Amino acid sequence: MSFIKKFSIILISLTLFSGCEGKNSDSPNNKTLNDEEYNLTITNNSPLFLKSVVVTVDEKDDTHINSQIDSNINVGEVAKFRIKNGNHSFKITLNPKKNYSVSKEVSDKFEQGKVINYQVEIDRNEVTINKQTDNGTSGE
Repeated sequence: MSFIKKFSIILISLTLFSGCEGKNSDSPNNKTLNDEEYNLTITNNSPLFLKSVVVTVDEKDDTHINSQIDSNINVGEVAKFRIKNGNHSFKITLNPKKNYSVSKEVSDKFEQGKVINYQVEIDRNEVTINKQTDNGTSGE
C-alpha cells in the first residue's frame, strides 16, 4: 500500500472519530447529575433562559461556590447540585439575561437521601425563587 493511501485512511479515520463525543457526567456543562449525586434542584418554570445558576454556601470559615455557567437552562429543565449534609445558609443566584441577576438567600438542612427543590417562576412581572413543598410552592 502506498504512503498516500495509508495517509488517506488515517486522515479519514481521524475525521470520523473526532466528531464522536461521549457523554461525560463530570463535564461542568452537564445540567443533570446521577440521582445519587445531587440533593438540591432548581427548576426553571419561567419563560426565561437561565444563562447561569450559582449556589454559594457559606460555612464557618469557608465559602463553597457551585455553578453552572452558560448552561442555558430552558423552561422545565432542572439544575442539580450536590451540597454537603447538614444545616447550611446559602444563596441562589440566577442570571436570566446579560447584566441582570436575581438572588435569594435561604437556609436549609440537607440530609442523606433527601432532595430539596426550588422553582424559578415569574410572579407579578418579577422573577422569584421559591422552595417547592409537597403541597406546591411556598413563598419563603
